[in-house]
Amino acid sequence: MKNFYITLAVLCVFLVCLSTNYDYDLFARLIVGERFVENGILPFKDFLSYTPTHPWYDHEWGSGVVFYTALKYFGVFGLILLQSVLMFGTAFFVIKTQKLQKHAFPTSVLFMTVFLVLVKHLNSELVRCQLFSFFFFALFLYVLERTRKQGGNLVWIIPPVVVLWNNLHGGVVSGLGLVFMYLAGAVLERKPWKKFFGVLALSTPLLVINPYGVKYLNFLFSAATMHRKYIPEWWPFYAKRHILYYILPSIYGILGTGLSFKTKKIDITKTIVLLVTLYMGLAHVKLLSLTLIATAALCYNEFVKLFSYFKRFEKYVYPVIIITALSIPLFSPLVPRADFSKYPLKEVEFLEINNIKGNLLVPFGLGSYVSYKRFPDNLIYMDGRYEEVYNDKEFLQLRDYELGEPNWDGIVKDYPTEILMPYKHLEIYPILKSDSNWSLIYEGNLCGIFVKKEALKESYKEPTKDIMYYRKNMFEHKNWEEK
Repeated sequence: MKNFYITLAVLCVFLVCLSTNYDYDLFARLIVGERFVENGILPFKDFLSYTPTHPWYDHEWGSGVVFYTALKYFGVFGLILLQSVLMFGTAFFVIKTQKLQKHAFPTSVLFMTVFLVLVKHLNSELVRCQLFSFFFFALFLYVLERTRKQGGNLVWIIPPVVVLWNNLHGGVVSGLGLVFMYLAGAVLERKPWKKFFGVLALSTPLLVINPYGVKYLNFLFSAATMHRKYIPEWWPFYAKRHILYYILPSIYGILGTGLSFKTKKIDITKTIVLLVTLYMGLAHVKLLSLTLIATAALCYNEFVKLFSYFKRFEKYVYPVIIITALSIPLFSPLVPRADFSKYPLKEVEFLEINNIKGNLLVPFGLGSYVSYKRFPDNLIYMDGRYEEVYNDKEFLQLRDYELGEPNWDGIVKDYPTEILMPYKHLEIYPILKSDSNWSLIYEGNLCGIFVKKEALKESYKEPTKDIMYYRKNMFEHKNWEEK
């Protein structure tokens, strides 16, 4: 068993090293983490934008502290190590839950490899706050399943864990939802339910233990029920943009849930958990990882019976993983990832070397990185902290601007904007190039930079093309002083 877990840990590191980029929102998290760790400041209002915002309820502030601490003390490999640990921890509790099933089959490294590959497929970037939710969701599932099957008092660790989870990621609501599912299942099956009720009753009020107090609960509820129809990761798996990418994880969840019905007696609690998590995952692809966790943990026996011929390949998986892991150094895990196709590295460097200051309108996803590199010289319009900070009006104006709608210029009329930096593939790009009020001063790999005609300079310095320069400086930034 020791060799099994070592192999699994090596696999987690290898899969994380396959990541080619950082998540956009990582830089917003690092901003919060650095201000808290270095200055003891936790923002209650936005200081990065020049647009109207509401009070900042940062449900991921704790994740920012963890990310920044990992980066500060272990460098970029600290981020890889952190994600590997969270993936391994999630897999560990999935395995522990598998073993609780009646007549459980021996643990399979092949099965867990498939599971981890699918989870990594759904979370291809370094690193995201929901990784904490995946870990705690798997932990809760194990604790609740063990309590249901074996009794005991382990379930009472859930309330203090809720406090920790609540300050790391808003996905804590999925944990409370899981407790409720087990409570409902116990009631319907006429089995002991008081512990589940007691845990839920005790845990829910503990959500007020956060930097924002009771007011945070209103935000958490609104964020959990928000439609987010303009955010692709909250779209269903069958959306035209998603269907091919998410089809395998979706089939995995559907197949596992379907197989669970091939029994003489339906396990009501198990069925509730599988159906609810499957529905949530298919309705919002961001939640498909929870579907995978529940399916892998509760449907392991069913999968093994269906694919019993895979057992013959089990012994070959160990050496394949170990040999494959030898390629980890080739992915340069100690060197920051710098990608011109995702981040405006040269564009931001252009702003820096030419000392271009002022309010900067950038695409939604790039705002956090630009703030990390350019605050306080440039304030942004908005970034990925959508529901935490910004209003729908400004978001819709940004959409109309990027699509080049007839009213696109309302965004610069309503808010003082000195610099525009749109993606080159957007409809607004050719419109701006032909607009008499704006001048294109730089065209990078990803974006163009426009300034008002009257702000034109005679000449501008060109940023370097040396990728090693950008890797070296990926996480470097100015000392922040809040305006």
